Amino acid sequence: MNFTGTFYHSLDPKNRVFIPAEFREDLGENFYIYKAPENCLCLYNEERWQQLSAKIAEETDSTAARKKKRLFFSRVSSCKMDKQGRITIGADLLEYASLEKDVVIVGMSNCIELWNPEKWSHIDDEDEDDLAEGVFF
Repeated sequence: MNFTGTFYHSLDPKNRVFIPAEFREDLGENFYIYKAPENCLCLYNEERWQQLSAKIAEETDSTAARKKKRLFFSRVSSCKMDKQGRITIGADLLEYASLEKDVVIVGMSNCIELWNPEKWSHIDDEDEDDLAEGVFF
Protein backbone atom coordinates (compact mmCIF):
# COMPACT_ATOMS: atom_id res chain seq x y z
CA MET A 1 0.00 0.00 0.00
CA ASN A 2 1.29 3.39 -0.93
CA PHE A 3 -1.23 6.18 -0.53
CA THR A 4 0.07 9.35 -2.19
CA GLY A 5 -1.38 12.60 -3.48
CA THR A 6 -3.84 15.28 -2.45
CA PHE A 7 -7.47 15.33 -3.60
CA TYR A 8 -10.35 17.73 -3.05
CA HIS A 9 -13.92 16.48 -2.70
CA SER A 10 -17.18 17.67 -1.15
CA LEU A 11 -19.54 16.03 1.28
CA ASP A 12 -22.95 15.25 -0.18
CA PRO A 13 -26.18 15.98 1.74
CA LYS A 14 -25.93 12.55 3.45
CA ASN A 15 -22.39 13.29 4.73
CA ARG A 16 -20.76 10.99 2.20
CA VAL A 17 -17.48 11.70 0.45
CA PHE A 18 -15.90 9.96 -2.52
CA ILE A 19 -12.64 8.20 -1.87
CA PRO A 20 -10.30 8.74 -4.83
CA ALA A 21 -10.18 5.76 -7.18
CA GLU A 22 -6.39 5.57 -6.64
CA PHE A 23 -7.00 4.71 -2.97
CA ARG A 24 -10.00 2.39 -3.11
CA GLU A 25 -8.32 -0.94 -3.82
CA ASP A 26 -5.63 -0.57 -1.15
CA LEU A 27 -8.09 0.85 1.39
CA GLY A 28 -10.49 -2.03 0.86
CA GLU A 29 -14.21 -2.25 1.42
CA ASN A 30 -13.91 -2.39 5.22
CA PHE A 31 -11.50 -0.13 7.06
CA TYR A 32 -11.08 1.99 10.21
CA ILE A 33 -11.34 5.72 10.89
CA TYR A 34 -9.19 7.17 13.65
CA LYS A 35 -9.55 10.62 15.22
CA ALA A 36 -5.96 11.80 14.88
CA PRO A 37 -4.51 14.28 17.39
CA GLU A 38 -4.20 16.98 14.69
CA ASN A 39 -8.01 17.10 14.35
CA CYS A 40 -8.02 15.23 11.10
CA LEU A 41 -9.33 11.74 10.39
CA CYS A 42 -7.01 8.86 9.46
CA LEU A 43 -8.29 5.93 7.43
CA TYR A 44 -6.47 2.62 7.91
CA ASN A 45 -7.06 -0.50 5.84
CA GLU A 46 -7.67 -3.79 7.63
CA GLU A 47 -4.04 -4.93 7.38
CA ARG A 48 -2.53 -1.73 8.77
CA TRP A 49 -5.21 -1.53 11.48
CA GLN A 50 -4.40 -5.05 12.64
CA GLN A 51 -0.69 -4.15 12.84
CA LEU A 52 -1.33 -0.99 14.86
CA SER A 53 -3.92 -2.45 17.20
CA ALA A 54 -1.82 -5.57 17.91
CA LYS A 55 1.20 -3.43 18.76
CA ILE A 56 -0.78 -1.26 21.19
CA ALA A 57 -2.74 -4.18 22.68
CA GLU A 58 0.51 -6.01 23.52
CA GLU A 59 1.74 -3.25 25.81
CA THR A 60 1.92 -3.94 29.54
CA ASP A 61 -1.04 -3.18 31.76
CA SER A 62 0.56 -0.15 33.39
CA THR A 63 -1.40 3.05 33.95
CA ALA A 64 0.40 4.69 31.03
CA ALA A 65 -0.30 1.73 28.73
CA ARG A 66 -4.01 1.70 29.69
CA LYS A 67 -4.20 5.43 29.00
CA LYS A 68 -2.61 4.93 25.59
CA LYS A 69 -4.99 2.06 24.79
CA ARG A 70 -7.99 4.07 25.97
CA LEU A 71 -7.02 7.09 23.87
CA PHE A 72 -6.31 4.99 20.80
CA PHE A 73 -9.16 2.47 20.80
CA SER A 74 -11.87 4.92 21.90
CA ARG A 75 -11.08 7.16 18.93
CA VAL A 76 -11.61 4.49 16.27
CA SER A 77 -14.69 3.35 14.39
CA SER A 78 -15.11 0.83 11.61
CA CYS A 79 -16.35 1.97 8.24
CA LYS A 80 -17.48 0.45 4.98
CA MET A 81 -17.24 1.85 1.47
CA ASP A 82 -20.32 1.70 -0.75
CA LYS A 83 -20.34 0.45 -4.35
CA GLN A 84 -19.81 3.99 -5.67
CA GLY A 85 -16.63 4.47 -3.63
CA ARG A 86 -18.18 6.72 -0.99
CA ILE A 87 -17.93 6.61 2.77
CA THR A 88 -20.40 8.07 5.23
CA ILE A 89 -18.81 10.18 7.93
CA GLY A 90 -20.67 10.21 11.24
CA ALA A 91 -21.68 13.46 12.94
CA ASP A 92 -19.14 13.04 15.75
CA LEU A 93 -16.32 12.58 13.24
CA LEU A 94 -17.47 15.55 11.17
CA GLU A 95 -17.49 17.72 14.26
CA TYR A 96 -14.11 16.48 15.49
CA ALA A 97 -12.39 17.23 12.16
CA SER A 98 -14.46 20.39 11.46
CA LEU A 99 -15.66 18.96 8.16
CA GLU A 100 -18.61 20.93 6.83
CA LYS A 101 -18.70 20.86 3.03
CA ASP A 102 -15.31 20.39 1.46
CA VAL A 103 -12.79 17.71 2.37
CA VAL A 104 -9.10 17.44 1.53
CA ILE A 105 -8.00 13.82 1.15
CA VAL A 106 -4.27 13.28 1.63
CA GLY A 107 -2.23 10.15 1.00
CA MET A 108 0.18 9.42 3.85
CA SER A 109 1.96 6.27 2.63
CA ASN A 110 0.22 3.71 4.90
CA CYS A 111 -2.95 5.67 5.67
CA ILE A 112 -5.25 8.36 4.29
CA GLU A 113 -6.05 11.62 6.06
CA LEU A 114 -9.24 13.67 5.75
CA TRP A 115 -8.81 17.38 6.49
CA ASN A 116 -10.85 20.53 6.79
CA PRO A 117 -9.55 22.67 3.86
CA GLU A 118 -8.57 25.64 6.05
CA LYS A 119 -6.71 23.44 8.53
CA TRP A 120 -5.04 21.59 5.67
CA SER A 121 -3.90 24.86 4.10
CA HIS A 122 -2.34 25.91 7.40
CA ILE A 123 -0.62 22.53 7.93
CA ASP A 124 0.56 22.44 4.32
CA ASP A 125 2.03 25.95 4.60
CA GLU A 126 3.88 25.02 7.81
CA ASP A 127 5.21 21.82 6.24
CA GLU A 128 6.29 23.76 3.13
CA ASP A 129 8.22 26.23 5.33
CA ASP A 130 9.91 23.35 7.16
CA LEU A 131 10.81 21.72 3.85
CA ALA A 132 12.32 24.98 2.57
CA GLU A 133 14.41 25.24 5.75
CA GLY A 134 15.73 21.70 5.29
CA VAL A 135 13.98 20.31 8.38
CA PHE A 136 12.91 17.12 6.62
CA PHE A 137 15.92 16.21 4.50
